[in-house]
Amino acid sequence: MFNEDFTKLVKEAILYNQLERYFSPKGGTFDKLNNHFELQPIVIEIENDIVSAGGLKLSHAQRRMLMLLIALWDGQEADRIFNEGLGSLGKLIHSMDANNRDLVADLVVTYPGWGR
Repeated sequence: MFNEDFTKLVKEAILYNQLERYFSPKGGTFDKLNNHFELQPIVIEIENDIVSAGGLKLSHAQRRMLMLLIALWDGQEADRIFNEGLGSLGKLIHSMDANNRDLVADLVVTYPGWGR
């Protein structure tokens, strides 16, 4: 049950924050994604955007959600890519709108241990 809930929430977080370009679902589209294990971050896209002029073109909330999703996939990789921590839980929550705060809470509660 948690895997299905978590997969639904990951998709919702990615789509709500317009982060689709940074994730590759097997099968090609997010609407066909049935399992979060079929989803891979596109690390090279994130890294290319970070080093481009102006860095990642994301709001603070979008950046924090991207960092959180990558950290759930692989915490060490998230640290390497972003070269910074998420900060405190308070900082994470206060950078987001109500919908993202709800998504973060639900992601944490349903997190099944994503990993590679």
